[in-house]
Amino acid sequence: MRGVSEKEAVFTVKGLVLRVTDVGESDRMLTVLTAEEGKLSVWARGVRKLTSSGLSSAQLFSYANFTLRRGRDRCFFREANALEMFHGITASVEGNALATYLCELADEIAYPGGESPALLQLTLNALWAIAQGTHPLYIIKGAYELRAAAIAGFMPDLFSCTACEKQAIDGPSMLDVANGRVFCGPCYEELFLKPREVLSPREQSEPERDTTDTPLVWESVMEGTLLAMRYILYTGAKRQFSFTVPERDEKNFARVCERYLLHHIGHGYKSLSFYKSLDDTENELFQSIAAIQKARAAKQHETEEQPST
Repeated sequence: MRGVSEKEAVFTVKGLVLRVTDVGESDRMLTVLTAEEGKLSVWARGVRKLTSSGLSSAQLFSYANFTLRRGRDRCFFREANALEMFHGITASVEGNALATYLCELADEIAYPGGESPALLQLTLNALWAIAQGTHPLYIIKGAYELRAAAIAGFMPDLFSCTACEKQAIDGPSMLDVANGRVFCGPCYEELFLKPREVLSPREQSEPERDTTDTPLVWESVMEGTLLAMRYILYTGAKRQFSFTVPERDEKNFARVCERYLLHHIGHGYKSLSFYKSLDDTENELFQSIAAIQKARAAKQHETEEQPST
């Protein structure tokens, strides 16, 4: 760097590796999330050699103390000391897939040069929870998605009904996904359903719009889901995943948090599709096993009923 000495260009920072791209035979490009400098692009020359002391730190999900040299448009790897490798993540395909998806989200939300302490803490907590198996994966995923949306500037107002300001909402409520507002059932019916009843069939087929002509996107939110979402947004980072969702509301919680985030991000993720496909595959496997067991039981029953000769 012109005007900056070699000594001044070298700095040390703690960071989490969000993305790894192999280059050539022994080099690697890293995307590293830091609290002080946001997202850094790091060229790690020769780090893939078995003799490289930085090999363990230049892995996906590695949290390390990096010594870097600042360049014009990227940083250059000098050395690193691994602080946490989250080895438990690779213990299951589902955990590894979820961790990959969450790191992709962090990579998109973070930006170079901006401080990112909240996003780094959230991501580290999520990876630790996955690695240790302390919470169900759907809890970690939903909490991360909603909290990440808030960090990215899309904080929803779920404290009370937007219309009547009632905090204790009985029964399902309706979330205005686009504007981050929640309405209790009676207010939603009075303000949005009844006015549409007087419209013509053609007008009713058109999407609802708010006063700024933004199309309204609605999502039904169960009581357990709303309470969990409030907890996620208003609790401290250290207890981010320490909540439960009633079993009847689990799928609703997972769907609402995911849809809210993806609506504001504007696109999906291949890593998310892969993670969700694992659940479908697991269900198909259980159904196949159940069918085989049922067939065996029926065959055994037929054998026992045959008269002996």
